[in-house]
Amino acid sequence: MVDRSSRIDWNLIPALDALLIEQNVSRAARRLGVTQPTMSNALARLRRHFGDDLLTRHGNTYVLTPLAERLAAPVHEAVTWGTSVVTSAAEFDPAESTREFIIAASDYIQAVLMPRLLREIRRQAPSVIVTVVAPFTEPYRTGEDIIASTDGWIAPQEMLPGEHHSGLLTDEWVCVVSEDHPTVGDELTMADVAALPWVSPTIRGTSLRLFLDSILAHGVEPTIEASIENFTAIPFLVAGTDRISIMQRSLAELFAEAAGIRVLECPWGVQPLKVTLWWDGRFESDPAHTWLREVINAAMRDTGCE
Repeated sequence: MVDRSSRIDWNLIPALDALLIEQNVSRAARRLGVTQPTMSNALARLRRHFGDDLLTRHGNTYVLTPLAERLAAPVHEAVTWGTSVVTSAAEFDPAESTREFIIAASDYIQAVLMPRLLREIRRQAPSVIVTVVAPFTEPYRTGEDIIASTDGWIAPQEMLPGEHHSGLLTDEWVCVVSEDHPTVGDELTMADVAALPWVSPTIRGTSLRLFLDSILAHGVEPTIEASIENFTAIPFLVAGTDRISIMQRSLAELFAEAAGIRVLECPWGVQPLKVTLWWDGRFESDPAHTWLREVINAAMRDTGCE
């Protein structure tokens, strides 16, 4: 059997779509912005290809042949799809887009950055959908899994060296205690760090190295009473107790009044937290992803601590 698809001029498909919709050569020509002879020539070529008249005269009008009726829907769908592909490759209109973006982010980023980011996305792209997923859960077990399966991962700068990234959110690490803590005054001391029970923030079950290593370097081994992978729960595990913990300043200040905690400077040196957007190189030239990166970068600049 001859493969007809290998011999067709695919530039004829929009002409076929116009002819099947208008059922008239002149109107089809106007629809595509071509001359009537050009459209007549296209119809002749299409008839030869399909071995069918496609349009037959019925009184003063034309009607579709049975084959043309069967072709109408799939041809129109093909033209619509093709137009979408070409348009999306050339431009992205956030005001009209209904695209879904999947972003991986910790609960810290979800609480601190996402409200601002979603407000700006709604302002520019009211029909765009944002789905936020938690890293290190199925199917996002590793950093490579995360950026391969999402539109980006908002995470510390040291996470994926060598991968594409953009934007910067800088925050500080602070200590938190209950607002009515029985022994801690206005300033935290290393004696407090050594004496008090800790809520230890963890990632995949491992305590943050900036927490343990920096304290151990001062000859202090903290007493860990509880470990948790959710930063937003820390204020509520500290409030009303003698516990102490460490967390990001912007998140701690966000919850301070509601949870009933005090935010104190750490009595040892802690490197600031620097967060960026990690993304897969396949998005390098994607206009939609370029727009998303610009919006996220702007939201990062306006969030966190300088």
